[in-house]
Amino acid sequence: MTDARHNVPAASLRRIRLIARHTLGEALHQRLILLFGVTGAALVLGSLWLRDFNFGGAELKFIGDFGLGVIGLGGTLLAALATAHLFFGEITSRAAACVLTRPVRRWEYLIGKFAGVTALLTLFVLTLALVLAAVLAGRGAQLGAGGVFLQACALQWMKLTLVAAMTMLVCSYAGSVLFASCAGLLLALAAQLRGFSGGGNWSWLRVWPELGLFDAEALLAAGHPAAAAWLLRLAAYWAAYLLLFVVIASHAFKRREF
Repeated sequence: MTDARHNVPAASLRRIRLIARHTLGEALHQRLILLFGVTGAALVLGSLWLRDFNFGGAELKFIGDFGLGVIGLGGTLLAALATAHLFFGEITSRAAACVLTRPVRRWEYLIGKFAGVTALLTLFVLTLALVLAAVLAGRGAQLGAGGVFLQACALQWMKLTLVAAMTMLVCSYAGSVLFASCAGLLLALAAQLRGFSGGGNWSWLRVWPELGLFDAEALLAAGHPAAAAWLLRLAAYWAAYLLLFVVIASHAFKRREF
């Protein structure tokens, strides 16, 4: 009866939620996370310095591109580094081994860690998006027209969660936080350059996700929201790769020895 209670979906969701909550709490206490948040906000606020130049009608677009670029670059570094540090922090301290001796499956532990990192990235994107929205509003931008700004931030969030999933995949079998961090960043770079891969020696990149699809510059340039059909296809593309990375990572972590 005890094993049956542990196997029900509600119990699995509860364990995943507890692991995710612990991961998020641990992340918010790390100085690295605070450094990324403060630096990102400072860079976005620093775009106000552009008021000393006369950009004319392109000023707001430049500030928007700059702010979203800060969110994308800072978030990519955060997704790779925070995922590796949060994962290996419990591996090296043997805390993960203690957790897994309880009725917690390895895939539940992995998904819980990833959910905690996803919550951290959500807070990061939301915070910098609010700062950027305040900067743009202060310069006279109309942010409410069509929800372009919200769509752009959502695309950045989807991009960062894919980077975190790539890094988590490496963490599931890697032996050190340095290797996992560097490999996660290299995989993110390969995914960003995926759109430039042609034939020949780079044809293998076609099986890798293309992070360039989530860049928001085209939305800001168009000035109107993207079509719903395109957004649905992109969301399905994102969800498919996210599921693939999590499934492979769970399988690899299941065979890992402590």
